[in-house]
Amino acid sequence: MRSHQFPQFQSFQLISFKSQLKKSSVVFGHVLFFAALYILVLTLSGCGGSKRFTSDESYRKYYEKEFKTEINTIRVLLDENPSKIILSLQSSVYLFRENRKIIKVNGGSSLECYIENDELNIRYGRQNFTGKYFQLIPLNGEGVIRFNGKSFKGSVKIVLENAAIKIINFVDLENYLKGVIAEEMPLGENDENYEALKAFAIVARTYAFNKMDEGKLLYDIFPDTRDQVYGGKDAEYSLSSKAVDETRGMILTYDAEPAVVYYHSTCGGKTAAVENVFPVKPLPYLQSIRDGDGPYCKISPRFKWEETFTESSFIKKLYNAKLIDSEDYEVNEVFVESRFPSGRVNELKIILDNRSGGRKEIILYGNDIRTKIRTAEKDLALWSTLFDVYMNSYEQVIINGKGYGHGVGLCQWGAIGQSREGIGYEKILELYFHGTEIGRIND
Repeated sequence: MRSHQFPQFQSFQLISFKSQLKKSSVVFGHVLFFAALYILVLTLSGCGGSKRFTSDESYRKYYEKEFKTEINTIRVLLDENPSKIILSLQSSVYLFRENRKIIKVNGGSSLECYIENDELNIRYGRQNFTGKYFQLIPLNGEGVIRFNGKSFKGSVKIVLENAAIKIINFVDLENYLKGVIAEEMPLGENDENYEALKAFAIVARTYAFNKMDEGKLLYDIFPDTRDQVYGGKDAEYSLSSKAVDETRGMILTYDAEPAVVYYHSTCGGKTAAVENVFPVKPLPYLQSIRDGDGPYCKISPRFKWEETFTESSFIKKLYNAKLIDSEDYEVNEVFVESRFPSGRVNELKIILDNRSGGRKEIILYGNDIRTKIRTAEKDLALWSTLFDVYMNSYEQVIINGKGYGHGVGLCQWGAIGQSREGIGYEKILELYFHGTEIGRIND
């Protein structure tokens, strides 16, 4: 896989809307003066749902400036709450109101962040502060902030948006990745998974890079399965950090642009085409491919699986998914109506008989099947859509399947299987993202 230099990342800025406030002074007797003053007060306080700004436009303009980041800094939304957040600090920090240092907060203390009169407040002991936003910065500027049992590099900003308090970690992209890799990938023994870790580091960096370029106002990325699981400094391990360091700045590109990337646990032998899973246009490097002859991901604990549902529990799954309005049904038949070329189910048809004599037909499509059916015991999303289904003589619904996840892009256990066979990270990426190249973000 060839490598080329990728243009330096520039902080994405939204185009701000222009707003104007017309100011006028009227001096025509006491009555007109106070009437004008009253109108002016209403104008300044009645817009945008917040008393701090005169309009939504000025709100956005202010935070576009204040929350603009340095090159290669990512903003991670650590927590949010519509009323109150308690931060238990295990390390000492400086508390800033906007960009002004106001107090040192000692380790072992707590900060109460709350909303009052549509304004953001922070209480520290007997002291209370009100501001547009606050920052927590390590004493030496390069340390970590430890709160609520976790450690985070960089700084933390606390802001009020859409009637909710948000806690946002501003952290260098490479340090962010060090807090992601071990949360998302098995490290293995010694260096058996190392080439897979490097491949995944490049994919995770590409994903984060694309999120940074979306231009969100206050934060770029979630710290959980909505994006990538981020554990902060506590999730760092020497092997995974080494994989980040050795691939520093590398991302996948296609036609000199950052590639769209996805990854999943286990493909079950064949990956899925992106357009068969997500509502996006086809991409030449995200089509269905074989995961080697083995396949490589056969070592996964979810390479093969089986889910068994009693008739009543299967009906309950359908009811909980709001596909039927009562549980007064019996399962007549469940079968696969059609499949995608990868073998994954495109249409699943379920025929039910109502106890009063009626009949109902349900058709589920693609990845939606996983969220509607769910697993028998733990009520998780069904492991994958690569399965066969039938009813046995006990009127149980049996689903035999392969793989774990949506199946698009990098197969994590497939990458691990290749790493254990001595295949390098470039070849791993070439298999799952055929036609892409490795570019580099300049620091």
